[in-house]
Amino acid sequence: MATATKAGAKPAWAMPLLLTVAIAVCALGIGLAIAQEVSIKVLVNDDPISDYDISQRERFLAITTQTKPSPELKKQATDSLIDERLQIQAGRTLGVTPDEEEVNKVLSDMASKNNLDANGLTTALGRAGVNIKTLKDRIGAQIVWQGVVRRKFRHTVNVGDAEVDRALEESSEAGAAQSTTQIRQIRVALPSSADQRTVAAKLAAAEAMRARFSSCASVPDLAKSLSGATVKTMQDGQTTALPQPARLLVQQAKVGQMTPPTLSRSAVELYAICGKTSASSNVAVREQTQRKLLNEEMMIHAERLLRDLRQDAFVEYR
Repeated sequence: MATATKAGAKPAWAMPLLLTVAIAVCALGIGLAIAQEVSIKVLVNDDPISDYDISQRERFLAITTQTKPSPELKKQATDSLIDERLQIQAGRTLGVTPDEEEVNKVLSDMASKNNLDANGLTTALGRAGVNIKTLKDRIGAQIVWQGVVRRKFRHTVNVGDAEVDRALEESSEAGAAQSTTQIRQIRVALPSSADQRTVAAKLAAAEAMRARFSSCASVPDLAKSLSGATVKTMQDGQTTALPQPARLLVQQAKVGQMTPPTLSRSAVELYAICGKTSASSNVAVREQTQRKLLNEEMMIHAERLLRDLRQDAFVEYR
């Protein structure tokens, strides 16, 4: 007996379509055409999902997630197919349809990342019992859904400078986006047999040199006063690459200052701060952050839209 219910699946950005009567089964790379009856298992606003659709999606999920077929995986496959039917229907309403050329491009990119061409990917999936149409339909649904979301929300979703500044500040505090700092490192090597008195003397000499520091231009001359000292310019170096406590000292220092000498395993090190570029003023970083925030906002709207589509859908299980 057929039962009708509202769709209830986890939010997703996309997935596929499929309805065939003659099914090509590929086993170990050998194609064998078998006539097989197809049974409709779900109707989504009168769009059918067959047992073959569900079986194919379950197999695809099994090989991509490296899990075994199970009732839970079958339900996940069915729910994803229902979502895709709703996404395709939303696209149809807005005149957004899968672009075959774009689908093939995405498919080629996926194959390339796996060191295959499109034919090789088709063969590889076929050996696992998955028709390439299953993947192409999934890609097509994702493309349509992205088009739907852009059309519906491109004029309403906006990320301002204040939001970008806040995100950059938060990421900087979390250590994910430190300021780009131009520094000069003065490194005084320590002999492997150095005792505490030798190390203390090197630290004192380094501190005395630091007291004479006035600008980055004077660093090479100052370094000559320290026996065994070398100077390294670290243009556009990220402060996150420096060891502690030097990293913290460089982050806290202002342009035109030199950090106190720090002791590493084999040297005494000082850092002259020659320039800093704040992440918040870096155009490329700001644009990347803005795109990320826009994408996150679009995803939120997409999940809400799909939830509404599920609530309004008539889904009949057979």
